[in-house]
Amino acid sequence: MAIKLASERKKRGWSQYDLARAANIHPTDISKIESGRFPCFEGWRQRIVKALDWPPERANELFDQEE
Repeated sequence: MAIKLASERKKRGWSQYDLARAANIHPTDISKIESGRFPCFEGWRQRIVKALDWPPERANELFDQEE
């Protein structure tokens, strides 16, 4: 099951590679995070939130499961 991060990334027209580059995280790790196969460490969360210019107070929403 995917997390909301994938939807938000796609809304912006970004590939996983684009997000990975902006957040300085390996693209394979972005794929694993989005699919729920890999935990998103706190440091990575902060970098992803910053890369997407997402409000920090809503950061957890990006990592919730999609319904």
